[in-house]
Amino acid sequence: MQTSQKLDYGVLLPGVGVFGGVRRFIEIGNELVRRGHRYVIYHPGGEPPGWLAYAGETRPASALEGARHDVLLCNDPPLVPAFERASARLKIFYFALEGIPGERRIARHPGWVAVANSSGMAEHLRRRCGVRAEKAIGGIDPATFRPAGKARSDDGTVRVLAFGRASRRRKGVPTALQAIERFAGDLARRGGPAVTVVLFDHVGAGNERDPRREVDSRLPVEFHVNPTQQELAAIYAGCDVFVSAEKRAGWSNTVAEAMACGTPVVCTPSGTRDLAIHMQTAWVARWRHPFFIARGLAGLRRDPALSQRLAAAALGRVRGYAWPNVVDQLEDIVRRRMNPPA
Repeated sequence: MQTSQKLDYGVLLPGVGVFGGVRRFIEIGNELVRRGHRYVIYHPGGEPPGWLAYAGETRPASALEGARHDVLLCNDPPLVPAFERASARLKIFYFALEGIPGERRIARHPGWVAVANSSGMAEHLRRRCGVRAEKAIGGIDPATFRPAGKARSDDGTVRVLAFGRASRRRKGVPTALQAIERFAGDLARRGGPAVTVVLFDHVGAGNERDPRREVDSRLPVEFHVNPTQQELAAIYAGCDVFVSAEKRAGWSNTVAEAMACGTPVVCTPSGTRDLAIHMQTAWVARWRHPFFIARGLAGLRRDPALSQRLAAAALGRVRGYAWPNVVDQLEDIVRRRMNPPA
């Protein structure tokens, strides 16, 4: 439900590099601007993001002093002091990661509203912090991430895709690689096709290390560095299955993107509970261990009909979490919190 009142939104970020948390606030900003609101990103450099189209304004973080917004958002613990000092009618701390520094204090802070980006994140805040957070769950851009309508591979190999940011331990890259290797070994013993590992990541501000140097696998590895959004969608669509072994995630952008591209998913419950229902929309490994993830890869390989059925169901489900739906939830929170019933 869109609000008729046009508001002035701001968000305080550590930067505008290629990160899932940054994408969230760019996409939200684009939708709010489309609806007639003003939206300003504050970050140290003040430059606009260069990797994703953005329709709002950008300012240096220092410009937040003296500014006043109707709604101000933040999701980064080191920025909390500046967030506390800033002036706004309503402040929202948007939780996207479990176990952040100072989590309990931030979640229970009387100066703002705690909002979770997934059902799992909301449950974590309730259980660990005693806070019933508001929810603005999602999102995905189905116009960019969509099925390609072509064969996934033409050389007979099985292409298994995973996010390649090994520098972030919670992303679970070593666990995913071990699972893929276990799966590949089982296929080889049965006389099955070879397996190629496909990885992707972006190198830039906030993630300067070359991820290719941190990946060690005995399987052939195809690593895509700094793909455009359209290239990334084609990478998803060109693989047979996507693997996620995350922990502490709020909303898994990569799982949502894979599902939106029609690629079958094997994942952990972390960041995926709104999307990944075991044997309905994905193969959800009960434990974050290579054995259980490899079992999922093998299960989908043995049963192509199941794989196709899960992918089709996931495609329908993920479209319900498009960015306009996220902004609908956010606007509803803002409306209720700024205009409480008498």
